Amino acid sequence: MKVTKRFILTATFSVWLFHSYAQQIRYTAQETEIIHDSINKSRWDIGGRLSQYTFRYMSEFFPVGIIQKSSQPYLFPNNPKKSFNSIIIKSKTGALSFEDYLKKLHIASFIVVQKGAIVYERYFSMLPDDKHTLQSVNKVITSTIITSLINEKKIDINQSIEKYIPELQGSDWQGISVRDILNMRSGMDNRSIDFESGPFTNPLHKNYQLESALGILPKAGNTPSSVYKFLAGMKKDTLPGVQAAYSNINTFVLGWLAEKITGKKYADLVTDKIWNPMGASSDAYVCLSDQGIAWPHGGVSATLRDLARFGMLFTKTEIKARKENLVSFAQIKEIFDAPPITNSFAAFKWAYQWDLASDGVMMKGGFGGQALYIDPDKDIVIACYNYVDKDWGMNIISDAALSEIMKAASNDK
Repeated sequence: MKVTKRFILTATFSVWLFHSYAQQIRYTAQETEIIHDSINKSRWDIGGRLSQYTFRYMSEFFPVGIIQKSSQPYLFPNNPKKSFNSIIIKSKTGALSFEDYLKKLHIASFIVVQKGAIVYERYFSMLPDDKHTLQSVNKVITSTIITSLINEKKIDINQSIEKYIPELQGSDWQGISVRDILNMRSGMDNRSIDFESGPFTNPLHKNYQLESALGILPKAGNTPSSVYKFLAGMKKDTLPGVQAAYSNINTFVLGWLAEKITGKKYADLVTDKIWNPMGASSDAYVCLSDQGIAWPHGGVSATLRDLARFGMLFTKTEIKARKENLVSFAQIKEIFDAPPITNSFAAFKWAYQWDLASDGVMMKGGFGGQALYIDPDKDIVIACYNYVDKDWGMNIISDAALSEIMKAASNDK
């Protein structure tokens, strides 16, 4: 009986999928071919081992715009702290060392920076030079571009969005302030994280239409030919400024706003306003649609160290040193002072696109378990990459683990 190459590849993939080491770092050419073939038959965000690969190599699946590194990169001092070796994470099933705990969550990489120095850094299923997807952590990069334009007096946060984007004149966006869009209170899309309505599976859903137009999700019969015309034709779900509701659409409009104000492409904006001045040591990239439109809500991929370096911009030391040009102390206060939304399983705020801000720590997460935690007062930054499980479940560090990490970072040893 004739056995085709495709059958052999499929059979090989099955063996590789179920028997290979979960924290795989390197792939052979044959494994890469098998993965691409499997993703072509499903989706890049399908979860499990396939997403472990795609989250690390997004540029193999989408066109990208390059975010250029700095000509004067910041060089992290290395000051590893022994206190991390003493962390024990307890749970109902037992106790684990900190490193074993991270492996149990299949964390790809993890870094802790205190006062500008690396005090803990581990790579499990990626290499230090790999550019991993940030997913929604990207949203606070976009909001930082907006805060910089606000601080430069190029945007009035209280002005209506159509003042800056004339294409939205006469649409349901008219009269919605930049502030309400920045704080996820536009009222234009209240169901993006209502998974029962199918934001990633239902072609009638607003989020699905946005992301299928950008090429993130599979095209459908009603996929908009123009993402900009789709946005201009949207109808609001509720009045703006009333209740925060997480939405990729809000962040996309912020990216559109930044490009309109500056006349620059998104990748160049990140280069000029963030990557270059912060001293990024590596190029990053942002995924693009087939029409060259950036994904400002989740398309950036970067090294772990550069993500941590970005996080440092929100520490008091850096804010003061930069004379509040990127983010101001008043804006940090707004993030912490924002009221948590009601009827939620966590105290989400979404002020300036940040998820959480309490007890001195601000946090932004992303699909699959990407995370950025910052304690501005203590100059502590924690960043990690992960990938989504097959059921789209996300493994993120617990509050108890976060508390232990903060204690270890503050330890003198």
